[in-house]
Amino acid sequence: MARILLVDGDPASREPLERALGDEGLDVVVAADPEAGWEAFAAFEPEAVVLGRRLPRAEAEELIARLRRADPDILFLAPTEPWNEMARQLRVRLGAPAPRTLSSPPPPVGPGAARVLSRPPLESGTIAIGALAHLLARLWRTAADGIVSIDRPGGPDRIFLLRGTAVAVQVAGERAGGDASDALASLCASGEGSFGFHPGSDFAGEVRGARMAALAPLLAGLRLAADEPSYAEALATFRDQVPRRAAASGAVLRELAPDADDLALLSAMDGTSTVEKLLEGRGRPASLLWFLLRTGGAELGPGQAATREAPAPHAPA
Repeated sequence: MARILLVDGDPASREPLERALGDEGLDVVVAADPEAGWEAFAAFEPEAVVLGRRLPRAEAEELIARLRRADPDILFLAPTEPWNEMARQLRVRLGAPAPRTLSSPPPPVGPGAARVLSRPPLESGTIAIGALAHLLARLWRTAADGIVSIDRPGGPDRIFLLRGTAVAVQVAGERAGGDASDALASLCASGEGSFGFHPGSDFAGEVRGARMAALAPLLAGLRLAADEPSYAEALATFRDQVPRRAAASGAVLRELAPDADDLALLSAMDGTSTVEKLLEGRGRPASLLWFLLRTGGAELGPGQAATREAPAPHAPA
């Protein structure tokens, strides 16, 4: 399956193009900004790159130069409407086969996993920006056992959870054995499909995989899904409020694998700095702060609407 990297921080333009590319049977990896695009290129090795119109010109040109040095044969395109016609032409240009009329068959599962999947879902809903990461973060906080099944046009994807942590990831149409953290991040970045959480641990003896950090792939997926201005816009309602690290922040940090810039933001959350001030920090502070507020790693101070949840980046309050 031909793999396409779509670098666009604006969900309004990215999501319809992502759907159109997927409808043509192309494997789409999304990134919200040039730096995330470079990381996605290194992880997924796409054959073509589509650069969104919202990207700053200098950063886009720098990304193109880096990618060409790494792969002189890679194809670059700018998005053009209608999206479905652009996607069809790109598929033909790459020599990819016409899309299947039927989705990929579900990956095989053992009898224990089959029992879990046969149970009615405890929770279900549609996938939107941040929805899957939010669900997985809540399941991690409650140490839930079960399978998150995601229905997409290309077939079902499955995330196997033991005590709230993903122990295996199955992606429809892909062979087993890939990096589970990268696969989970890619699923969290997607903005289409529906999900159901089926409870149970009957599959525990049937799945094998190295333990991964529970929250790091979720944050990576969110950073692929939307750019920093989108998260900053979602936090605008709280710009004068003071976030503090919550009691659960220690557990969150152990599963988050923060980089140096993330640690600098966490150090700056000393109970005096406002959201607006914290967003002036280096790195990607808006996405991290939004994630912490959504996962219980941070909370707003007393009298500051502490129970109010940060909205999704494409639908600011």
